Amino acid sequence: MRYLLIYSIKDPAGMNIKENLDTILEESGIRKNISYFETDKDLITLTQEDIPKGYDYYIFLSKHRSGGENPPPTLTVHTPGNLTADNLFGGNPEEVCPCDSVLNSLLLRNISRHNREERYRHLNFQVSFEGVHHGPSDLVAPTVFVEIGSTEREWRIKEGGEIIGRAIIDTIQQLTSKRYDPLDRVIAFGGGHYAPKFTKLVLEGKYYVGYIVPKYAKVSERVLNQLIEKQDFDYVILDWKGLRGEDKKRYIKFFEDNNILWKRV
Repeated sequence: MRYLLIYSIKDPAGMNIKENLDTILEESGIRKNISYFETDKDLITLTQEDIPKGYDYYIFLSKHRSGGENPPPTLTVHTPGNLTADNLFGGNPEEVCPCDSVLNSLLLRNISRHNREERYRHLNFQVSFEGVHHGPSDLVAPTVFVEIGSTEREWRIKEGGEIIGRAIIDTIQQLTSKRYDPLDRVIAFGGGHYAPKFTKLVLEGKYYVGYIVPKYAKVSERVLNQLIEKQDFDYVILDWKGLRGEDKKRYIKFFEDNNILWKRV
């Protein structure tokens, strides 16, 4: 498996993660099948034309920005793309990148594990998934963003980059050696943007969660078809209390028409 780690020199969080990765890779002696791609563009504006092909996974090293007053320090994981026609933040309307639920979930679990270490606890980072959002959207291999947030202060905290850097290396080692639990792989629907229920289920070791479609995204059949085509999965899970009734009916009809197993959680 070949991994391309993508970062922008304009992104202080991405540079932070990359610099920590350099140190971790040098200490570990692990570099085989791991390459970097550096750009001076904003990551969300990239397309497949900008990024080399021939890789099995794309991992974006990125900042996370949250609105509101005093947003909490947060480390996040998500697949990019646009679930609706809104492509204000890069990518094409109603298009998502391929997703690997094992990659995403192992990253989340490893970030959480390192974040709980005594030396990092004082940073008070929260760890969570996010729903699918922002560009790029047209990449041809499973793609994931790992992010430090939520403000410029956190982007530059060295230990935040170290947590994510160590989690990336741990995840790549697990995928390469196939040393991970045999859990069901799912696509998840419902809940808020930060997906607290699905984050919890993954951290408890219940599932490997890939695409997350939050309640606010009323996705079309065009997008539903992409979700089931661009991720390997065993079935779909629905946050039953975290979906509108009309959306539940529409999604369930689509799943049953396409012989897709679904479960409520």
